[in-house]
Amino acid sequence: MARKKKINSRNIQSQVKKAYKKNPKMVVTLFILMILLFVGSFIYLYSGGYLDRFLNNTTSQVTTTPVVGTFEQDENGFYYYSSTGYESGSYYYNAKNLSGETLVEQLQMIIKDGFTPVSYGDARYVLSFSDRDPETNYESVRGMYDNDVIATEWIGTGEDAWQREHVWPNSKLGIPRVNNNSKNQGSDLHNLRAITIINQTRSNRYFAEGSGIATTIGSEGFYPGDEHKGDVARILFYMDIMYDELNLTNDITMLENNPDTNYTLEGAYAGILDLLLQWHKEDPVDEFELHRNEFIYSGIAIDPDGKEISPQGNRNPFIVKPEYVHLIWEEKEIDDLLKIEVLSTVDYFPIEDLYYFIQSRRNDWITSC
Repeated sequence: MARKKKINSRNIQSQVKKAYKKNPKMVVTLFILMILLFVGSFIYLYSGGYLDRFLNNTTSQVTTTPVVGTFEQDENGFYYYSSTGYESGSYYYNAKNLSGETLVEQLQMIIKDGFTPVSYGDARYVLSFSDRDPETNYESVRGMYDNDVIATEWIGTGEDAWQREHVWPNSKLGIPRVNNNSKNQGSDLHNLRAITIINQTRSNRYFAEGSGIATTIGSEGFYPGDEHKGDVARILFYMDIMYDELNLTNDITMLENNPDTNYTLEGAYAGILDLLLQWHKEDPVDEFELHRNEFIYSGIAIDPDGKEISPQGNRNPFIVKPEYVHLIWEEKEIDDLLKIEVLSTVDYFPIEDLYYFIQSRRNDWITSC
């Protein structure tokens, strides 16, 4: 058997020197190509997010790079249909050019594919990452309904304690009261928000019309505040699509507190649907929602023991594609939501001036001939 030649750094250096003396141009060219290949590979991996786990500190995976939304609305608040984000293999690829029930069915498959339920107990620690406030440079958690400044670690009791708010109330989810081991619609991260004392004010009141800051409306209603009403609407739209047991309605009698139907499928309703559609238009998607949506999809949270909590693995489509709301609940078609680019106007050019211009050019042509 032939003996394998030992390879070490000296041998490599010697071979490179010999090759360089023999053909220096070729060696330099190969060296440049290797650098370009390395740089190109790094840029591709970095832009695709494949290096995030290695470049970021795993104890605080909250990006500080703004997520920019390019959402435009017409004069009536309808979001224009965007043709971007449908590249082959992209998250919404199979939903392109769909509307109505066909779009609903496709979105259900999309948001359930890769969905990994997180326990209600672990949700405490995920929210401390996902609900960071970009307006404070992610140094605090944003409280639901009142924008309260919340600590970036879970505090369950005592001063500065905070809770997990069910935007679609737990009593209206068609399941028993959740506990820390629950993995169901009661622990879905898209429906949970960090909250402080205003949680008791909201209770399980249905969302009602109002203005200004968050407040109760009558004995049964609750207005979530001007800055939160769009967030509320998009969360409830997601829950309605994600879980077949849940339904949006305009029937207020189905939304009022009823001890006989609370925590049962019979009482699994939320709304008011028409009001939610209005809020969706009046309070557009913001940077906080975009960051939160992406963290729930792919972010790694850390519990107090240093254990990583796997991401839930799905997105709320009505945050990234707000026009879907119109295509599902408002009987709009894609053609209704296309932005028509109007050509810039030109100054009026009198027809008699055009006539004299042509005549003058005609005379020039005749003279030149």
